[in-house]
Amino acid sequence: MAVHVDLAAPADELRQKLYDGHLLVMTKLPSVAAFVEHARNQLTELFSPYDPEHAHEHIPPDEMAKLLGPWKPRFIHDPQSKKLVRNIIEEAGFNAEETHFDVPKPRTSFPMGHLNTGVAFAFPWHRDVWYSAPNQQLNWWLPVFPVRDTNAMSFDLDRFNAPVENNSGDFDYYRNNVGRLTTASSVKQEAQVRPGAYEHTPPNELVVLPAPGQVLMFSGAHLHRSTPNTSGVARYSIDFRTVHVPDVLAKRGAPLADTYCTGTAIRDFVNVADESRFAEETVVELYGAPPEDAMLVFEAPKG
Repeated sequence: MAVHVDLAAPADELRQKLYDGHLLVMTKLPSVAAFVEHARNQLTELFSPYDPEHAHEHIPPDEMAKLLGPWKPRFIHDPQSKKLVRNIIEEAGFNAEETHFDVPKPRTSFPMGHLNTGVAFAFPWHRDVWYSAPNQQLNWWLPVFPVRDTNAMSFDLDRFNAPVENNSGDFDYYRNNVGRLTTASSVKQEAQVRPGAYEHTPPNELVVLPAPGQVLMFSGAHLHRSTPNTSGVARYSIDFRTVHVPDVLAKRGAPLADTYCTGTAIRDFVNVADESRFAEETVVELYGAPPEDAMLVFEAPKG
């Protein structure tokens, strides 16, 4: 496995590289820089008069949670946020009609000792597929401000297709959708089930540090974590995910070494071209019927 920078290859080859565990960094997509500016403007307004990277020095954790709780869904559903995601996907060479995406999620990582739960959860070693993500999922991650090896994200490439002990069997996607309704109120203790590896200490950790205006791509099957933030500054990043429709239908994707969760996140994805979703009969055929009382797609409270 390798880290490829601006790999010149057709989209089919790029996807296969990612399914095989390679990492891709794209540095020449104009809309990534535009997305960074969009996020910076909103963060600057949100934390005014404080510098967003140092806002935690002035705002206590409970007040920070109250600020971020309403702002994150506003950013996620901002038409400009979704437009920029579409632009990035197409600039990367992915076919709009054959690609589905989910909403862009702003992530915050504050220095240790501040807010690290709920809306600012620091993810332990995990795979996104432990959260019921489809194994065709590709993750797109871009920093809003410069990141450091002490506040970014790290990978265990040696365990890409090798099992590790984990609690993914405790996670059900539909129950989690209900639990997300109270995420913003989790200040001192994490309320949701968060799948993670048990006591995992890899001998080799890879940290990739794309600059603002660049985007890192990796498979949702990769074992990765939020690096404990000892940098002294807050880290802000944006991530979103895509799946290729023909690959989903053909069940072609990354290997699943140790995934025991239930439910599926596939209904969260909408088409880049027209925002249509997978037909429910297709979802049931591929992933099974959900419980009758399931919350199939998370709906954030209004207001």
